[in-house]
Amino acid sequence: MNRRDFLKKLAVASGLGFLGLSKAGRVSAASPSAGEAPPLPWGYVKLDREEVRKLGHLGYYCFECAGSAFWAIMSSLQEKIGHPYTLVPIPSRDEVLQAVAEKEHIQVPMQYGWGGVASWGSLCGALNGAASAIAMAVTLEEEGKAAIVRLFRWYEEALLPTDASNRYAANHEFLVPKYKSDKVLPQNAAGTVLCHHSVGAWCVVSGYASGSKERSERCARVTGDVAAMAAELLNAGLRGEMETVYPFKFSNATAECRTCHHKGKNYEEGQFTRGMMDCEACHQDMRPHIAEAELRTAFGVDVDTWAGAAAIGTVAGIGSHLAVSNLRGKEEKDDQE
Repeated sequence: MNRRDFLKKLAVASGLGFLGLSKAGRVSAASPSAGEAPPLPWGYVKLDREEVRKLGHLGYYCFECAGSAFWAIMSSLQEKIGHPYTLVPIPSRDEVLQAVAEKEHIQVPMQYGWGGVASWGSLCGALNGAASAIAMAVTLEEEGKAAIVRLFRWYEEALLPTDASNRYAANHEFLVPKYKSDKVLPQNAAGTVLCHHSVGAWCVVSGYASGSKERSERCARVTGDVAAMAAELLNAGLRGEMETVYPFKFSNATAECRTCHHKGKNYEEGQFTRGMMDCEACHQDMRPHIAEAELRTAFGVDVDTWAGAAAIGTVAGIGSHLAVSNLRGKEEKDDQE
């Protein structure tokens, strides 16, 4: 199918009806309603984790990390559920295979997230795309958040790419016709959900440059791994076993920091930040505070130096203030006399 036929198919699909879905995110038997999309969530059914992993890897070759993680889950739900997922403007598996074989790129939703959003290096694109797919499938405040926070924490501490992805590549069991690299690639725990940190740390461990085929293949495998873990968590959510599959626990550093530094209304007690990610991924210089660590100001001077200078300045300032006050008092008394 060529690009024009693909766009025609999407235009036709956009005019079709939709299936009604329950608020719990599971498919209901409600009849289609033409011309209006049902509210989210659109529903979820059990997916084959390994099939999703392979799709995530394949999609990376066509539209990189964020678009691929989203596509792997969405295309699987299109095949399993049909409407309304068939209205999501994404290509079929065959269309992606053809595009990869011809070295063409197809624009898909969430593709902007590549390289931490347009190569900005912020949130890992695979996590970004997978989280978006989760938010479409299940109730965000319930199963959605539970799955997303576990997915992100798993990413921080898992050895990636996984053994499964390395094995698929080495045995040529992924879906791509030609690999960027079929080597068993080095693994590391990113310790962060940030793209630039995750990629940089892996490059240091592996010895491969960020522009190498091996690094690109690493991210393709990690994209498959993230999509697969998202599916595994959602599958567990259907059984009410998400906490069993992956018990959520803050990193030791984050748990310690959050005793004071969490979302709150008391600034003086340290409630001037928020977040759940591993604090030490970025803030190793701030632990365990001024008493035991050297912090530097924007002027390159140690905070301890500033603190000492401030203390001396404060004492001197108080003395000067008292002296000036006494002098002014004497002058005022003299004037009155």
